[in-house]
This record gives sequence, C-alpha cells and structure tokens, in this order.
Amino acid sequence: MQTVIETTNGRPGTTYYQRGRMHRHQPGNRQQKEKKVAAGRNRNDFLTGRILPVTPDYCMEIRAGEKISLTTRENFDFLYRSALRYSGLVGLRLPFRPTGKSPRMNIVKLYRAMDTILPEHVNLEEENGRLYFCLYRFHEWPEYKLFWIPLEFTERLPEKLGRITLEFIRQLARHHGIPKSTDTSYYEMAHDYLEDYRLYDEEATAGEIRRKAALAKLYEKGKAHRILEKMDNSKGFLADLEGEIRKYHTKKNNERALLELLMEGTAYISHGSPSIMQYSYDWAYEEAPDFRPVGLDTRIMVTWSVKDAMNDEMKSYFNSDYQESYVITPVTTFHLTPDTEKPFSMDDFPERFSQWLTCFIKLITNNF
Repeated sequence: MQTVIETTNGRPGTTYYQRGRMHRHQPGNRQQKEKKVAAGRNRNDFLTGRILPVTPDYCMEIRAGEKISLTTRENFDFLYRSALRYSGLVGLRLPFRPTGKSPRMNIVKLYRAMDTILPEHVNLEEENGRLYFCLYRFHEWPEYKLFWIPLEFTERLPEKLGRITLEFIRQLARHHGIPKSTDTSYYEMAHDYLEDYRLYDEEATAGEIRRKAALAKLYEKGKAHRILEKMDNSKGFLADLEGEIRKYHTKKNNERALLELLMEGTAYISHGSPSIMQYSYDWAYEEAPDFRPVGLDTRIMVTWSVKDAMNDEMKSYFNSDYQESYVITPVTTFHLTPDTEKPFSMDDFPERFSQWLTCFIKLITNNF
C-alpha cells in the first residue's frame, strides 16, 4: 500500500484545492450553510464538501443541443411525497410547506428542509427524467493510500504457491471490477516517458536510457504484460482455489502468513460478497468538470510492481490529479420514493475490505 500526497518528512500532506470549502449558490446568491460531515472526517475535509445540486435551470439533455427542464410540477410532487413519506418514517417533522411559487423554488426549499433535518447528506439525482432525493454517507476509508496490488512478487514464491496467489488475485480483480494499471492513462503517460527517456533528460547516460526502455518493453511485450493479460482470462491459473490453499503446507512464516490472508480473503470473492466498486458514488458530479475526480478504480488496481520506475512515474501522474480534484471513496446511497418502507442504513463492508487489503499489500511489499 502506497501513500500519496507526500511531504518531505514522509507524512501525508493536504491538497491545496480544498473541496470542502467550495459551495454553489442558490438564486439570489444565498450560500448554503455547511452541514455536519460524516463521522471520522474533518470539517474542512475536501471529500465531504456540501454542494447544493439545484441550479437556476436544472435540465437534462435529451439530444444534441436540446434540453428539457427537470424542475417541473410533476417532479416537485414526486419529491414532496417522497420527503413526507421518509420524514414520517424516521419520526421527523418536515419544516416545509409548498407555496404557489415556481416548482423550481419549491424544490430548492424542499431540498434545504431535507438537508437540514436529516443526518445523511442529500443530493438530487435524475433517472429517466425523474428527480429523486439521494441520501448518502461516507464510509471510513484510508484517504491517502493507493491499493495497487503487485504481481511481480509471485516470481519469488514457490511455483505452486505463486499460481495459487495469482489465481486469488485474478478472482479478486474480476469479482470487484478492479482494473489493471496498464489500462489507465497513468500507464500510457509513464510508458511513453520511459520509452523516450532520452528526450526528457538530456543528461541521461546510455545505461539509464537502456534500463528505462527495457522496463517499458517489459510492460508492453514482456513477462509483466503476459501475466497482467492473464488477469482477464476466464480460465485462470488453477482450479479449486480454496482447496489448493488448504492443501498447501509450508514451514516459512511469511508464506504461512500469506496463506492465512488468502484464505481470509476468499470471503471477499464469494458469491454473496458485495463488490467494492458498487460503493463508488460521485457525490459532486458535474457534467463537464475542469478536472475529473480520482475514482476508486484508480486507487485500487492490479499492477506488476510497486517498486520500479514505472510505478514511480504512474504515482507522480496520479498525485498531480489528486491535487487538482477530489477523491471518490466508498459511499452508501439510498434513493427515496413515495413508497419508501425502511430508513437509510449502511453496512461495514468497505471498512472490513480496506483493513484486509491493507494487511495483504503490506505483507507482500515487506516480506517478498
């Protein structure tokens, strides 16, 4: 597991673009009051800034250049009945009464009322032209960590244990939708930099240029490429993963610790286990942002090595994005309707998964 946004003393620093201090404004330039953030987060945490999602013209594009307004009487009626239903369900008084003003202003005031009385964060979401109240809460998640799972260490394991580990990582990636680092723009930029290193460093020696080019080739056509590509292969590295883990015996403490974590990790690839990517939610979505948020699918990846120059370059590009935008961490969402029958609730799967993944990557990087 790697730390991002590092300072000179090796500790995580803060981003200069504090998302939590950004607000949008309602018509009339009335600024929304900042809401209490999720438990365990700082008040100015850039991950939990409150952004009111209603703009003067909240529209949906139905075809190129043609938009329709979503702030209709029908949508207000749906939202109002949803709010009445849910506030009654959780035993709270809804401090709102509709007026004869425009549906948009009623939606604005209704949103403010819901945002005030509920402990959850509130967004407005659109689906097929219908507006919904979306309640959401942030899960506890390591904010400055990259969960990049390396494969190169399996080369130093006994052949059978190496195949067991590769098969486990393959199934983990497929179950959770974890991408390969070579599928990202970070890899493309890092590969081009290493391949043409002589163009970027005029003082580079011939040996440095050869080593950088050889590493780029390893990822593009060599063993790193071949094993990473096998992560997408439905056939896999072996059959009966759990059986092979149970049958494998070793006297080495680090290998026994690895087997224990692999067995523990089978709970996260079982049929009933959620996928971590289903907790990905862009709570501050913009249709055309200046900088896209850093997603879960770039913070959790399968890669070849976390100790080579390719990793260092990808990490530097990642850090650049990290400082320009905000970061997607696991969130539980809940859409309200006039027929909602239960209150908002959330499980602890992301917390348990991140704890296990932290132990798994730490063992790999420190012991093999």
